[in-house]
Amino acid sequence: MSFIAYDPLLGAVKLTDIDPTGPGPLNLVAGTGSSRMSFSFEIVRGYDAALGGGEFAFAQASGTIAAGTVCQFNQSLTNGAIINAAAAWAGTANSGDVLGVAMTAMTVGQWGWFQISGNAVVSCQGAPVAGNPVYWQAAGVVSPTAVAGKQMIGAKFATAPGVTLGTGSTAVVLSATQAVLLLDRPNAQTQIT
Repeated sequence: MSFIAYDPLLGAVKLTDIDPTGPGPLNLVAGTGSSRMSFSFEIVRGYDAALGGGEFAFAQASGTIAAGTVCQFNQSLTNGAIINAAAAWAGTANSGDVLGVAMTAMTVGQWGWFQISGNAVVSCQGAPVAGNPVYWQAAGVVSPTAVAGKQMIGAKFATAPGVTLGTGSTAVVLSATQAVLLLDRPNAQTQIT
């Protein structure tokens, strides 16, 4: 889909753009940055005609990530700054990991946008229907099949796989392994007791 964000400081941002060198004003001064003043885990709002509005966080990929991958954010301290590095959700039981959905394919070290609220296209398995709860199934892939300690809290399936989004020449048909999730700043299930 073609989410576009509008921010008073960043201007119009295509949320599928990749920044190969990293965010922040230091890179702008050195002339090696993306020409944007965006920072690790900065959040912007965006809009897509078929999916509606959403929120997106800026993070660095810690491995190869495909578009639509459900990712967890792992924190590290690099040169005195906290970096939120995204990796495909590993499904560690009761982890409480903060989760988001990759907007585009990325490789290790690249920076990009991850959806944290609104309707997001994700990689899925099984036969979800609208309203189903969401569980980890495989690295970065979700399913409606219950897995103890691995529920995605703050998310539910909004569609079945393979639906058509949009109309006319802008319509996009999702594959049999893609569905839409409704996200509300999701996280992995935490300890029950």
